[in-house]
Amino acid sequence: MLPESQYFIDALGTGRTSLVEMWEVLWQVMTLPHGGQREALMAVLDELRENGLVEFPKSNKLWDKSALPHLPAWVNKLQPKKQAKDVAGVIWAPELAFLAEQVIWQDSPWVEVDAWLKRCRGKELALKPIRERSLDIFGDEKALDRIVGLTPFKQGQINLGTLGCFYVPEPIPWKPGPPGSSGFTGLCVENATTFDTLCRFNSETGFWAFVAYGRGNNFVSMTDGLVAVVNEYGQDRVQYFGDADHEGIEIVARAEKKLNEAGVSICLDQRLYNLLLSVGRVAPSKTGGRLSVAATRLLEEAALTVFQDMFRRQQRIAQEWVCLDVLKAKIP
Repeated sequence: MLPESQYFIDALGTGRTSLVEMWEVLWQVMTLPHGGQREALMAVLDELRENGLVEFPKSNKLWDKSALPHLPAWVNKLQPKKQAKDVAGVIWAPELAFLAEQVIWQDSPWVEVDAWLKRCRGKELALKPIRERSLDIFGDEKALDRIVGLTPFKQGQINLGTLGCFYVPEPIPWKPGPPGSSGFTGLCVENATTFDTLCRFNSETGFWAFVAYGRGNNFVSMTDGLVAVVNEYGQDRVQYFGDADHEGIEIVARAEKKLNEAGVSICLDQRLYNLLLSVGRVAPSKTGGRLSVAATRLLEEAALTVFQDMFRRQQRIAQEWVCLDVLKAKIP
């Protein structure tokens, strides 16, 4: 374990430590890189979790999603496992040779992976989705989901191909445009009602290659499915439309990094947001304030900085103002 991670865990009391308290501890034990503070904290927390020293909240609501990477609202420092013994001296399967110099406990998931690899040695395995392979190895369809986030997978010491399986992205609802529209950019829409409206409008006009449904705040988790749709059209860019409010733009900013990693760029649909500005009615918003750097850039690139003052005043315009009658009347 890295020294700073050891210093950090030593400074935590047993039980829960809030995110605010974690920042205070981290500043005491290490020098944080400029602009990379969240990444540094998450790297330490990930290592501690991998070593069974802390646990994270299970509810998505108990995470700080104001920027990437998302951070847990608290961590729970666990009592040392007195009953577990290490497996020193084990001859690991060749695929797990990177474990040879580490202390691995008997209840580590790597022990079950090792046993499965040895059982399958010399057999021809058919590729399976990750959750089906997880049942083969652990008898638990979600166990493999949990370990693919550990350091060996992140560093490329092992991958899903080693285990004869592949990741299945969450499918995203989408509807193709009419014939002749496939060369245009696709559109992703935040809410269900506006998704339906724009699908119907696009079936007549063919402004977008496809219209996809982003599922509101869950958009980040849907990006893999969106990438699959974009790739189907041989494109590397997609447009987005949603509520004109602080959180609505931050949703796109949080998803942008993940999309970029997959070779897809995203931008705000300038035409639709300007239409929303012209026909919509401003209302109070539950979110507001200054936008993140990434969200601010998205507005600037789409020439939509007019929204920034509105967001600072905690105001919003609902995307549903762009209804079918408005689209037909305002967009030629």
